Amino acid sequence: AADEHPAILFEDRSWSYAEYVTACAERAALLDELRRPGPFHVGVLLDNVPEFAMWLGAAAVAGAVVVGINATRRGAELARDITHTECQLLVTEERYAPLLDGIDTGVGADRTFDVESAAYTDALDRQRGAGLPDVEVAESDLYLLLFTSGTSGAPKACLCSQGRLGRIGRTLADMVKLGPEDVCYVAMPMFHSNALMAGWAPALAGGATTALRRKFSASGFLPDVRKFGVT
Repeated sequence: AADEHPAILFEDRSWSYAEYVTACAERAALLDELRRPGPFHVGVLLDNVPEFAMWLGAAAVAGAVVVGINATRRGAELARDITHTECQLLVTEERYAPLLDGIDTGVGADRTFDVESAAYTDALDRQRGAGLPDVEVAESDLYLLLFTSGTSGAPKACLCSQGRLGRIGRTLADMVKLGPEDVCYVAMPMFHSNALMAGWAPALAGGATTALRRKFSASGFLPDVRKFGVT
């Protein structure tokens, strides 16, 4: 929380670890304010933007569960993914609003947040200055519901605990000796296990910097490597 080293690089912006922790704490406070009885599941339908990482952090410290919503799903299949995982909140962005129009997600409009909207900014403004929540989180607590690709039928929501992701991140960070001098480029979509287990979690465990691009681009890959100083 006191580390001024860059945690996230995105386009032409940078967030320090201190700024990242603050952002996670504010979103965790919003989660606590909006929590209802039942599964504490938050659906995240975003590209690889800093808000995704901030909601991952918020859920981690609040004891909530992030449901990675596959942005390539449509119509009844998309609705099924959201209702099947019993999301009580949805976090999305303007470009994905049309995907949610006309489908029953089980989540009301008042509990669906567009991270680019004034309403979302106002909701976060109420949480400014919030500290990290006083929540006990166990290694066995469910943390992620990540869908399979659906090649053998309807996608399955795979369970990942807090402890499992923590161990994977620590192991990979140690294996490749990640440290604060490293910059890790996350190329896979963050609703997918690869991006979180082989990208985000190891960078976090090693205190490295995570470089994000909204969506992977083959032609933009090397320019990004050079721009962000990817190691």
